[in-house]
Amino acid sequence: MILLDCGNSSAKAQYRADGRLLASFATRYGGGWCARLGGWLAGVPAKRCWLASVLDASRQQALDACLAARFGDAVTRVGPERERGGVINGYEEPGRLGVDRWLALLGAASLVDGDCLIIDAGSAITVDLLRADGRHLGGAILPGINTSRERFREIFSHIDFDDPRIAENAEPGGSTEAAIQIDYPLDSMQRLRELVSDWLPRLEPGATILLVGGDAARVQNVLERPARIVPELVFLGLARMAGE
Repeated sequence: MILLDCGNSSAKAQYRADGRLLASFATRYGGGWCARLGGWLAGVPAKRCWLASVLDASRQQALDACLAARFGDAVTRVGPERERGGVINGYEEPGRLGVDRWLALLGAASLVDGDCLIIDAGSAITVDLLRADGRHLGGAILPGINTSRERFREIFSHIDFDDPRIAENAEPGGSTEAAIQIDYPLDSMQRLRELVSDWLPRLEPGATILLVGGDAARVQNVLERPARIVPELVFLGLARMAGE
């Protein structure tokens, strides 16, 4: 099967069979990205695709055509659920949790027996708290290290940035508005360090910090505390959604 993760800046795919990773692919968006993906897909004998996507309508339309040509109707688009495999979505409206965050939670639950804090550092930085019993306690969303606040607002253009919950979010957020961290006088890395220090005590002592995303190594250096980089975390969650 193909596991396909289409994020804000790039598309990444894995070809897996019998629980083993056999091939992988990645491309940044730009001219011909969908053709490059289609060419790679043509070279692997997978019969089904599991898709996680946050693409805009235009790119999604192009991707859907590419996948339909290759797999027909054997494409399953995954999204956040209220509960899966013992992980309980902490959002008030579970369907509004970002699919990448949901998959990271599922992946973390498969790796860590105890409590954990998950940081995904990409064009946006997300923080999520997960208890050992599977309860997601909510989290935060900050601009990425190289993401301006204007670009951040574009990424979350569906959000009303005048919502009062955005300015009152010292607690882990149980909605996108309550999770967004933007009204503070610090840069994202300073604010992230504050959040980790403030929120780790909500978890059991010795809770694991998991890092994923293109800037995971930079976050690891800034945190100055033990943290484990797991590049495949979202794919681990996607594999769980696919029943692997």
